[in-house]
Amino acid sequence: MTRLPTEPAATTDVQPVVIATDNTFAHAYASVGEMLSDRNLRAKGGLEFFDRSGRRLAPLLTDAWEVRGLVPTSDEPDPALLQGRLAAVIRHVGDYIRRHPEVVAGMPADEAVAALPHIGKDTLAEDVAKLPGAGTPSGGTVGPMDSGGWFHNAMHAAGWAH
Repeated sequence: MTRLPTEPAATTDVQPVVIATDNTFAHAYASVGEMLSDRNLRAKGGLEFFDRSGRRLAPLLTDAWEVRGLVPTSDEPDPALLQGRLAAVIRHVGDYIRRHPEVVAGMPADEAVAALPHIGKDTLAEDVAKLPGAGTPSGGTVGPMDSGGWFHNAMHAAGWAH
């Protein structure tokens, strides 16, 4: 007799996109393991998870209600839905920068807002590549999406401070 597993296996090869339920924050990760190791993410609160095709991912939770993995849902991928949500996050970050220009210290707020990524004109994969955490290292200099970069920091400030 074959026994069925009591719970689904955690997906380990997906590159998750995390978005706040209120569209104030988004971050891309190279792997579920990288996402789980992000201590800042644990403090964020209401989050939703997607893969890079736009398929919703369901969190697997521990007994203490901490995320320990992700599994694909049976929903069809909806790249347009995720792109719309990401565009809302970018608008929120732009509004936050206008109200709190100090978050982009050393750069005029209007210039920072103009440099924010444009979401929805490219494929979902191209749009996700514009998010913090999705970029490639910038060769020794801190780029906008790198930890410590103005866009990365503004995204965190706008998501946590609103």
